[in-house]
Amino acid sequence: MKKVCGLLLILLLLTACGSQETLETVADDMAVPVMAQPREISVNLPEDGEQTVVEGVSGNLYLGGDYTIAIETLEAGDLDRTVYDLTGFHKSDLTVLTTESEGVKRYEFVWATAGETGEQLGHGIILDDGNYHYCMSVLRPADAEVSQVIWYDVYHSFSLA
Repeated sequence: MKKVCGLLLILLLLTACGSQETLETVADDMAVPVMAQPREISVNLPEDGEQTVVEGVSGNLYLGGDYTIAIETLEAGDLDRTVYDLTGFHKSDLTVLTTESEGVKRYEFVWATAGETGEQLGHGIILDDGNYHYCMSVLRPADAEVSQVIWYDVYHSFSLA
């Protein structure tokens, strides 16, 4: 009987030793880094390129006679993701020419794709200032007889103001 009473006494003592949950809150003032404001993009569009403009959340789409030019500003970071979003190809699947001027990296690449009206040529440029990817992509027919001089001026005029 003494053993049974001793056991009951031990069990009662053990139930009182259960752990109690303690909640703790922390009220730290965390400084959230502020991203720089996006810079302004400068580009010389073909004369008929400014006639039809579709404005979007991240940029504009310019519709010409047989081509489209998309200009958008995206958060910097994953370059492969940006290239894929513009082209449908991963960066490793394309030849990307990389240059740098005044702290801004310039990535330039081309691709071909089949469109509703036949084969299309794409030309993409990404300017990376460390905060944003400033992107221009041009899609035009592969068999177009438009002067390369016009497109040369468009591609080389794409810069940050």
